[in-house]
Amino acid sequence: MIYFEFMKIVLSLLIIAGGFYSLASLLCVVEFFRPKKNGLQSPTFEPVSIIKPLKGSDAELRESLRSFCRQDYPVYEVLFGVTEPNDDAITLVKEVAAAHPDSDIRMVISDSDTGANPKVSNLKGLMREAKYHMIAISDSDMRVAPNYLKEIVTEYLSEDNVGLVTSLYKITNPASICSALESLTIAVDFIPSVLIARKLEGMTFGLGASLLMSKKALEDVGGFSRIADYLADDYQIGNILWKKNYKIILSRHVIEDVVGAMGMVEFLSHQLRWARTYRACRPKGFLGYGITHIFPFALFFLMLEGPTTFSLSLLGCVLAVRFSTAFAAYRKVIIMKKWLRWLALLPIKDLLSFGIWFWSFFGKTVFWRGKYYEIMKGGVIKEKPL
Repeated sequence: MIYFEFMKIVLSLLIIAGGFYSLASLLCVVEFFRPKKNGLQSPTFEPVSIIKPLKGSDAELRESLRSFCRQDYPVYEVLFGVTEPNDDAITLVKEVAAAHPDSDIRMVISDSDTGANPKVSNLKGLMREAKYHMIAISDSDMRVAPNYLKEIVTEYLSEDNVGLVTSLYKITNPASICSALESLTIAVDFIPSVLIARKLEGMTFGLGASLLMSKKALEDVGGFSRIADYLADDYQIGNILWKKNYKIILSRHVIEDVVGAMGMVEFLSHQLRWARTYRACRPKGFLGYGITHIFPFALFFLMLEGPTTFSLSLLGCVLAVRFSTAFAAYRKVIIMKKWLRWLALLPIKDLLSFGIWFWSFFGKTVFWRGKYYEIMKGGVIKEKPL
């Protein structure tokens, strides 16, 4: 009996702490995406090299690649890179290049073997071929609007000593239930957590959706070789630039992540990889992130207390906070009514997220790009044999 009472007290404290966090994150979402009264002045745009590391192909990749070739920007080039000469993406890139004969598009096959992260080897090969001083890096599954380059370059040139402009991302139109779970995770958990971190400590990391930087800044921190053995290369690029006293700007331009119809295994594998990477890179922050799981805590409290007025009211308040955060994300980020039909999955997503967070402490292995890796302290990875 005493044990159950103690557990209820602990759960109550966790729910209160998590509730304050959730309300703070809700305010951060509203504040960050509030329309600015005075827009940034249009600068003299510098030429930009867009570099896209690729591996394999899928049904959505063609249109995603084409979006980077249709930029409303004075001078830019697009470099697509692979590390294998028989990669399926090569044929697709040739088709995209043929469809845009007026664009400066090139295919780069890199044979360098820099470290444990093959994507970094790909990036090094692309960087060698990039002819412009400004570099924009983006993951293969991202799709951008025609004003993408103009907006992030404007933000880059808006302040002095900027080392990086990085971008949030969203999944607007999920293609399956599991894609919807991924979309909800990004909108209701990931974006608010980034904005909370930005508010509390400033931007100290990068996000793989988009990374705009100069060659000089990257060389100043040791180049891609510095992060060759890390899984979260985007996080590490931003972090080492921040440690070198460069400013990191979080762009207001949110990018579309096109993941296609995910299955449950793919969703769980991706979320576990993200959780274990987060735990390795920011162990204290990840442990503290546990308080955000207020719906599972309220459900556990209901199971211990029974369906009393207090326990049911507590659960109702928690659900109100969670759905308010989701609605704020819809109004400020998603902006597509069809997305609202997936909100009924939010409680299920919250239970899965708590299970993944809990399970991430029991192991260091992740599956990424067809291989198993062990994540070491700080995010360093070591390939494990199948």
